[in-house]
Amino acid sequence: MLLLSVAVLTTVSCSKGFEELNTNPNQLSEINPEYLFNTSVYRTLDASCGSIKKIMLDNYVQYCYGQTNQLGRYGNVPTSNSSYYKNFYNYALLPLQFIIDEKTETAEFANRVRIARIWLYYLYSQVESIWGPVPMSQALKGTTSVPYDSEPEIYKTILEGLKECADGMDQDGDVFIADPVFATSSGKSDLVKWVKFANSLRLRLAVRICNADNTLATTHIAELMGDESRMMESNADNCIVKWGDNEQTRNYYYDYFIVQTVNLDKANSAGECFLMHTAPYNDPRLPKFFTECKSAQMPEGFHWAPYWGKPKTDHTPVSGLLDSANPHAGIPATAYSLMLDSYFAADYGQMIMSYAELCLLKAEVEHLHLGTGSKDVRVYYEDGIRASMQQFGVTDAAAISAYMVEDGIEYGSYSDIEGTPEGEKYFMDYLGLCSGAIKEDEEDPIYHQIIMQQYIAMFNQALDAWTLIRRSQVLDIVPHYQPELGYGAVNAGSNEVEFSYVPQRMMYPSSELQDNAVEVGKAIALLDGGDKMDTRLWWAKPQRINKNLQQLVENYKQ
Repeated sequence: MLLLSVAVLTTVSCSKGFEELNTNPNQLSEINPEYLFNTSVYRTLDASCGSIKKIMLDNYVQYCYGQTNQLGRYGNVPTSNSSYYKNFYNYALLPLQFIIDEKTETAEFANRVRIARIWLYYLYSQVESIWGPVPMSQALKGTTSVPYDSEPEIYKTILEGLKECADGMDQDGDVFIADPVFATSSGKSDLVKWVKFANSLRLRLAVRICNADNTLATTHIAELMGDESRMMESNADNCIVKWGDNEQTRNYYYDYFIVQTVNLDKANSAGECFLMHTAPYNDPRLPKFFTECKSAQMPEGFHWAPYWGKPKTDHTPVSGLLDSANPHAGIPATAYSLMLDSYFAADYGQMIMSYAELCLLKAEVEHLHLGTGSKDVRVYYEDGIRASMQQFGVTDAAAISAYMVEDGIEYGSYSDIEGTPEGEKYFMDYLGLCSGAIKEDEEDPIYHQIIMQQYIAMFNQALDAWTLIRRSQVLDIVPHYQPELGYGAVNAGSNEVEFSYVPQRMMYPSSELQDNAVEVGKAIALLDGGDKMDTRLWWAKPQRINKNLQQLVENYKQ
């Protein structure tokens, strides 16, 4: 297990939510919870929304066009995994553990310890969603041999811990003086919002594991849905963390695109897969995500104009799929619709969890009969869409109303596949293999609707969206048609029909395989499939099979 050096806790420069600290952070003999918590929150952004997001997670969820390197092609790079693992454990989690270890028995720090624990539980829920079994109960103790907790153990601990922290929060008790997550007008911790976040996160995680441990999940869901006022109640309760505004703390994407201008050829073009779920339905959020495409290289009369998205690759799994020339061959990334510059702002505010997501989770709860709330499925579903519109700044009431009654968007409706001369191809990727349509003959169209809206509402929350894709397996996410081979990639095709589904997990980092080999071996034994990228995690559903691609494979077998 990698260890955090003292220098990390004493040299990080912070600003805007990471400053205004009244005590000397260099005096580690006097533990400074204020400084350590601010450091952890910034490092959380660095761990989950920095290199791992641009190089890997953006490729998985396909909101935008990603990298074409080994990781981008769904391969495994052990040294990169070590770096990502270190970012979580050494830099984001360890400062929190310092607070918990040193101040739990000090009454005047009771609330601040609870806040640190809530953020710790959030981080562990993210770490588990990447690797599966990970060190938790015995982590960060300064030892080199660290046991791994099983996934059921991790979720039981997190759910119970979140409940304990929320229930125990003393609204008249101590606070952080410069809270970087939930602050009152004075900058101090907003304890009401911390309670709402803890409970909302608990619902997210309970729904996540409902297929793996229904009893544990529904026990927590029943309590939470019994008093919805203790969860987020509007967008004012959204959990958003802003990057800093200096060289040490600013948005990773600001440096990648604005400072390092050599990366302009890797612009964040709109992902064709994401447009597949939004453009055919005239989603009014699209102008809040992407620019309109002005390029003359966009095919004349393109059906989703003015938006044009770049596919994962212009490679095709087999020859002969296209009737004419490939419209994406040789087209630079900058020729497509591009993510708005606001997402690259130095002090961009990263969404951690939104009220829109919570509403749609409640819709899931009602639809899947996991619990009972104060509203029915349709109302929660529509509340979630409207909250997402507000969150992203859509103010055109007529456009929102029109979207709410679109076929496939209106609750319980199906996409109008016969409504255009192209038929279902209007909803599909350019190869006609994957579809964003809601169809009457699928197993559960309403569930598909709810999950699709969560996917849209989570725009730019790559890790959360990857988890959503894996736990639901209803979205037709476009496979990679030129995947990496031989590096742990998920090659679901054949030598004749090459394609790879979105990976189910990251493999364990080389640093752990070398330094903590015995315990990692025990963790691998807990995985149903071993330390591979196509091994699904405990809570995930089996891989959704693309019937069109499967048919291509079968045709080559005959």
